[in-house]
Amino acid sequence: MNVLTGIDLLGIQKYVFTSNRLRDVVSASWLVQWATSCDGALQRWRNQVLHAGGGSAVLAFDSEDEAKKFAGVYTRKILENAPGLELVVAHHPIQNGLAKSLRDLQVILARKKLERKPNVEALGLAVTAACGVTGLPATAIDRLDGTPVSKQVETWRCDDTRKRAESRWEKDLEFTSGWRFPTEIDELGRSRGDTSLLAVVHVDANAMGEKIRTWLSRCVQAGLEDATVLDHYREWSEWIDKEFRRIWQRTVRRVLEAIHDGCLQGSVPRLNFELRPGKLPLRPVLLGGDDLTFLCDGRIALDLAATALREINGSDCPHLGKMSACAGVAIVRAHYPFARAYELAEKLCSHAKLVRRRQQDPGCWLDWHIGAVRPTEPIQEFRNRLYRVNHLRLTCRPYRLGSAVSDGETWSWLSGTLLGTSGTGLRGPGWGRRRNKVKALASLLRQGPTAVRSALHAWQIMDRQLALPTDLDDSGFNGDRTPLLDAIELVDVHLPLGGEA
Repeated sequence: MNVLTGIDLLGIQKYVFTSNRLRDVVSASWLVQWATSCDGALQRWRNQVLHAGGGSAVLAFDSEDEAKKFAGVYTRKILENAPGLELVVAHHPIQNGLAKSLRDLQVILARKKLERKPNVEALGLAVTAACGVTGLPATAIDRLDGTPVSKQVETWRCDDTRKRAESRWEKDLEFTSGWRFPTEIDELGRSRGDTSLLAVVHVDANAMGEKIRTWLSRCVQAGLEDATVLDHYREWSEWIDKEFRRIWQRTVRRVLEAIHDGCLQGSVPRLNFELRPGKLPLRPVLLGGDDLTFLCDGRIALDLAATALREINGSDCPHLGKMSACAGVAIVRAHYPFARAYELAEKLCSHAKLVRRRQQDPGCWLDWHIGAVRPTEPIQEFRNRLYRVNHLRLTCRPYRLGSAVSDGETWSWLSGTLLGTSGTGLRGPGWGRRRNKVKALASLLRQGPTAVRSALHAWQIMDRQLALPTDLDDSGFNGDRTPLLDAIELVDVHLPLGGEA
C-alpha cells in the first residue's frame, strides 16, 4: 500500500434530476450508486477499496503505475456504462503515515475539482435531432414514445438499468407485505381535484467534513499506525452507510404503520388520503454516505423529514462523535421540474445549517418552503420578499427539531402545540371550528401586533376558546417575529402521522 487514489463524482444532482420522469431519476440514481460501489464499478478492485459510497471512494495500490492503470480502466467503464456522469480522480503517495496522506488527498481532490476543464461535447456533426431531456445530440429513438434521446437517456431507459435500479431497494421492502415504491409521479398519493403536492426531502449530516478532518488530525498527532488508522476509517465509514440505511428504513416503517385499509391516516382525519393500490406515497432517490434524498406526497413530507432527524439526532458514530443533521423540504405542485425542486430543497438544508452554526446549536434543524420560487433566488431574498413587512418578520424558519411538544419555538412545538388538535392549537376545538378566523389571522399578521391583539380580543367576546398557546402573547409575536404564519400555511398541508415527541 504505497499510493492512494481518490474518486469524487461531480454534478450528481444535475445528473440525477435532469429528466422530469420519475423512472429516469431512479435509474440515474442507481448509476451514481453503482459508480462508487464495491458491488458495482469497483467490484474488480474491492480488495483495494478503503472507502466507497456517497459519490466518492478511496483506494490503495502498491505502485503509481498500478493506480494509473486502474484510473484508465475505471474511467473507461464509467464512460461506457454511465455516459454523462463526470468525476475527478487523484493519486497521492503514502508519506509520513496513512492519516496524513488521507488528509492531503482531500486537499488534492478539492483543488482538482476547481482546476478541472469542463468536457467539450462533439455536438452536431451529422446529427440534427436533439434529445428532449438533455438537449444533447440524439443517438437513439425511445422505444415507448418514439422521441429522439441522447446516449445518457438511452442508458437510463434500457431494461437492464431499470431492473437493477428497482432491485436496489428490494431489501427495504421485505417487510411491507406487498407494498412497493411508485415509479410514476401520479402514484405518490396525489388527490386529484383536491391536493396535488409533491415534496423533495433532502437530509444531510452536520459538519461531517469537519469531523473527518478533526479525526485525521488526531490520528496524525497521536502517531497511530497505518493498520489502526485503516481499521478506524473503515469502521466509521461502514457505520455511516448502515446508519443512514436504518434511518431510511425507519422512515418507511412510519408510513406503513399509518396505512389502514389502503388509506394513509394521521392525527388530522380530514387530511387522510387514499393510496394507489400497492404503492407507497414515498420514493427513495439518493442514499449514500451522510445524506438522504427522497420524494413523497407533500402532506407527509415534514413529518417524514422530522422522523429522519429524530432517528439520527444524538447517535454516536465511532471515532467521529455525536451526529446530527439538517433537512430541507421543498413542497411543490406535482410535475414541477425535479431539478428546481431538488435545488430548492438543498438550499433550504444549507440555510438550516447556516442558522444552526450562527446559533452554535448542536442539534438538528428543519427548513421548508411551499410553492415555487424564482430560479437562483437566494433563500434570504425570497424570505424577505414574502415574509417581511417593514421591521416585522412573519416567519421563524428554520426551526430546531426539539425533543418535546412543550419546547418553545421548535418544530415539535409548532407541529404538536401550535398546530395541535387539542387546547389552543389551530386545529383544536376552538380554532378548528373557526377556519375563517384562522385565515383572517394571516392578513392581520401583516398589519402588525396591534391589529392581531385587537381582533383577538374582539373574537374572545363571543368565544373564549379562541386563545393563542401560552408560549405566545395575545399579539402572536415574539419580539419582531412570529411563528403564526408558518403554522397557518401548514393547516391544510401538514399531516402528522403519530406522536411528535
